[in-house]
Amino acid sequence: MAEEKQQGEEVVQEPLKKEKKSLGVSLPLMIGAAAGILVIIVLGVILGVFFASKFMGVQHAGGEGEKGKTEKVSKANAEGEDEDYLAKLEDIILIETGRITTNPKGAASVFVVVNFGFEFRLMDKDNKELKTLVSEGAVNMEHPVIKKMMARIRSTLNKMIASYTKEELLEKRHEIPELVKKELRPIFRDYELQLINVTIQEFIIQE
Repeated sequence: MAEEKQQGEEVVQEPLKKEKKSLGVSLPLMIGAAAGILVIIVLGVILGVFFASKFMGVQHAGGEGEKGKTEKVSKANAEGEDEDYLAKLEDIILIETGRITTNPKGAASVFVVVNFGFEFRLMDKDNKELKTLVSEGAVNMEHPVIKKMMARIRSTLNKMIASYTKEELLEKRHEIPELVKKELRPIFRDYELQLINVTIQEFIIQE
């Protein structure tokens, strides 16, 4: 009986020792592997955040710089135009187109009568030919430069007015001076003149 009891105890104890030994070896390995993965993940996150913030910071700084630069240029241009207009009012020359009559787009029975006023000045004050544009405070309408320029201006304005319908002309009534200014500036430059301002002296739609 004593031998059987001893053998039985030995049979029970042997698997327990093996199991204990097996667990003792695998647990450190599992902990080490988990720690290694965790370290890799943390490093990846840190590096990702660092590079992302650095890249975005460069982009943001560049965007603000470009925006600031654009705003400064726009402001400078606007201030330049104001200075051009206010600098020397005595140099400003006034001229009118006289009545221009044309039909708006798609309305042969409707007539539009307009008269525009222009404020401009010489781009080169020392230009002897252009100095004779003004005589006794009034523009010499028979001056060759004025006659050529006015012919082009009237033709351009005729085409421009005729490109809009009656409804569009009424809707754009307050925008027309700026639209005309933009359209005619190159013509004035061709004759070494700077167009400063455009006003509507007359604007009539007759049906």
